[in-house]
Amino acid sequence: MTLSLGKILFRTRGVLATLWVLLLLVFSDPWISVWSALLFIPGLLIRFWAAGFIGPQSRNRQIATDHLATRGPYALLRHPLYLGNALLVAAGLMFLQPHWILTVLTAAGFVTLYVLIAKAEEKHLSLKYGKGYDEYRQRVTPLFPKRFEGPLFAGFNLSWALREYQTWIVVGLLYLFAFLRLRFIPSCSFLAGG
Repeated sequence: MTLSLGKILFRTRGVLATLWVLLLLVFSDPWISVWSALLFIPGLLIRFWAAGFIGPQSRNRQIATDHLATRGPYALLRHPLYLGNALLVAAGLMFLQPHWILTVLTAAGFVTLYVLIAKAEEKHLSLKYGKGYDEYRQRVTPLFPKRFEGPLFAGFNLSWALREYQTWIVVGLLYLFAFLRLRFIPSCSFLAGG
């Protein structure tokens, strides 16, 4: 069995993100503000909402599903978890204020990573659910809703959503490490800010 690049990235996405955030923390000039929270909060809430419909599979290292999620945020867009992630990354960049080169590399890396992962997921869903997924794909856009309809909260599973505690912990740790970085470590000025 050969693994596609998208499947490899799906499997390693947590490790890649952790390493990149550590790099950003070292070469940044954190600024704790309300503005970053204005992006963190909707990103966290969108992920929580989506997790309540997709189930525990969103935390697996393999692309897998036991049902086709088409309710809640999945009635609006095919990849609500990735929209939540995009808001979290934007908030993190606003919060950490790395050098503009690191900001561009982060944005480009994020888009590349999730485009490849989304393609691998969609291939998996198309093979597993066939016509049902293909019809869903025709009706619902990947990231930006074209209409607001469908059962947006019916079928929400709180126990699934509560598995998102890991993302909340990561954001809390990011704030903690940024605070410690601000307090105890001088800026690496050649790559921070600017």
